[in-house]
Amino acid sequence: MKRNRRKRILIVSLIIILGFSIIIFSKNAKSGKIKPLTMEQKLEDFEYLYDFIADNSPFLKVNERVNGVNWLGEKEKFKSKIEEADTDEMFISEIGRIIRKLNNPHTYVFGDMDFLYLYSFYSDEEYKDMYKPWFDTISDEKVLKRYEFDEEKLEGIQGEDSPGSDVAYCKTDIIIPNKVAYLKIEQMRHERIEKDGAIIREFLGEIKDYDKLIIDIRNNPGGSDLYWKENIVEPLINKKITVENYGFIRGDYGKSFYEHTGTEIFPVTDLDKNILNNFPDEIETDFKYYLKLQKTIEPVDPIGFDGKIYLIVNNKVYSAAESFASFCKDSDFATLVGGTTGKDGIGTNPLVFSLPNSGLIINFNGILGLNGDGTINAEVGIIPDVEINPAIGATYERDQAIQYIIND
Repeated sequence: MKRNRRKRILIVSLIIILGFSIIIFSKNAKSGKIKPLTMEQKLEDFEYLYDFIADNSPFLKVNERVNGVNWLGEKEKFKSKIEEADTDEMFISEIGRIIRKLNNPHTYVFGDMDFLYLYSFYSDEEYKDMYKPWFDTISDEKVLKRYEFDEEKLEGIQGEDSPGSDVAYCKTDIIIPNKVAYLKIEQMRHERIEKDGAIIREFLGEIKDYDKLIIDIRNNPGGSDLYWKENIVEPLINKKITVENYGFIRGDYGKSFYEHTGTEIFPVTDLDKNILNNFPDEIETDFKYYLKLQKTIEPVDPIGFDGKIYLIVNNKVYSAAESFASFCKDSDFATLVGGTTGKDGIGTNPLVFSLPNSGLIINFNGILGLNGDGTINAEVGIIPDVEINPAIGATYERDQAIQYIIND
């Protein structure tokens, strides 16, 4: 059962990591193997993209409030840029720029190698049925042609260790002997769960009688929720903890994907008015469906730690790292110290959709997740319990967040 959970999280964590990669299409666009798109086809793809985002994006108003971008209002500007795209390569680049104006790190165009890894996961025979809507989307004939997919390429990456999988992403230290311990988590890579976990558990066992444990996730881009659940929370808690957040879906596209995985989706109209009154106004006016995002964690071989736990965060904490920060704050597992997180860490598997003529695959965050206090995570992030300069000091003595914790 644990293997199943890890496989599901691996899909999510890889997609998240791919979102930080550089999208390169020059080979496919210039290879001559794909018939060039006509201007009519390019414009049709743009119209499809625009309508899809208009109907399904949960973050349009957030983007407008936070970044001052009225994405829907820029349609004619976007369209004129598409009309200037004489080649497929220019068209693909322009689509990427248009999507980036949504200002959502989980929404982007897949590049060649990214797509190959994506296909490798969703085509896994053990999980293809569970994620059938995803697989059906990426295995469309036009999509495979666009990405010049073939089995040899797939076989070439299967069984390979991903870059960085032989590097530990955790560092341990003692700041004050017998009093203050320090654990730095740089990334939450799925493939490092077991190896890093061995390092972390050994360290936690050594400091179990300390007064304070500092967990530092500043600049952590995320990865897998299982990394922090299994390696940090399970050994440190002494009783079961459950945290629940609300997620909201605007259009019908995402509903069918999530329901296929067994997720229960409900109409927003079913929510009690007293609950809705605690949420932003746009939930009731702009969203059709909601789901409950629940995390339940039970202790596993607990070390018996009774000291205080602190989590240091900043604005470069994303994805699974932000999910950890959210869990810590909502459950009181740890006291958050530092700066507001990077946002958009509450949700579940990103969706994918394709453009009908070009076959481009776009990763898409279909859920607007709310913090425990009812605020929009993608808008406000996770605000620490103690707001203090989160800059990483050259030494512990010159690190304001660490010094605050030592003296707390």
